[in-house]
Amino acid sequence: MRKVNSILFLAILFLATSSFAQNVTEMIPKVMAAMGNAKTMTYHFYAQERMHDGKYSKSDVEFKVIASPLKIYAKAKLPQSAQLIYDDAVSKDVRVKKGFKLNLSPTNSLLMKGVHNPIIRAGFGQIKKILETSMAQRKGENLANYVKVLGSLTYDNQECWKIEITDADYAIINYTVAANEKSVWQIGKKLAISEYKIKELNDIGDEVKPGQTLKIPSSYAKKTTLYIDKSNFLPIYHKMEDEKGIYEIYEFKGLKLGMNLINTDFEFQ
Repeated sequence: MRKVNSILFLAILFLATSSFAQNVTEMIPKVMAAMGNAKTMTYHFYAQERMHDGKYSKSDVEFKVIASPLKIYAKAKLPQSAQLIYDDAVSKDVRVKKGFKLNLSPTNSLLMKGVHNPIIRAGFGQIKKILETSMAQRKGENLANYVKVLGSLTYDNQECWKIEITDADYAIINYTVAANEKSVWQIGKKLAISEYKIKELNDIGDEVKPGQTLKIPSSYAKKTTLYIDKSNFLPIYHKMEDEKGIYEIYEFKGLKLGMNLINTDFEFQ
């Protein structure tokens, strides 16, 4: 009887593992499509990001987002208290209210203090690009080789799948700045890697020079953990790890989609 039970257990385990492997190839395209279709949303954003000194900076921001044309309202408590508005159809600058009002570039040092990413990356566009780039680098390889479904869990009162994406080839490599590249933001955008990481590895600011040799990560993360909301296939939790450990944790709590956002939603309170 024990032998029969052991065989039955192994058979169930095999079927469950096979099911997860099959689900990866079905799930990832649905996740990508869901991120592309998330046109309007509101959510409470929490972040932990490792800074140059090894300590983690925390963010606590309420977001309202229209994906296209990009329109953002953000009310931040951390890392600094402020209201921010971005409207791509009106200006490429961010309007800021912090006791006083001013307009700043999205990557201005005042707005980038204590964060890795500019406000214009609100929503799911950035993680979508990171995943697209990762899959393009491993085109032809079976997704199940580097994407694993680790099971289910409840997060923010939502039933989720836990997914782990591992880049076994992750490394710090040399990169020669191209003739048309003048800033780390151009490099990060082209390669879908962290600009903050580039600056940290090379102890530089935003500016770079053609022909300059930089240390850069070969991909955004060595390991990525995502919680995929089963109801909408959106990644509402991201954990990025590099050669030193946890690099970023991003949480999208209270996410609401398809909201009827109007002009007054994008005004200072």
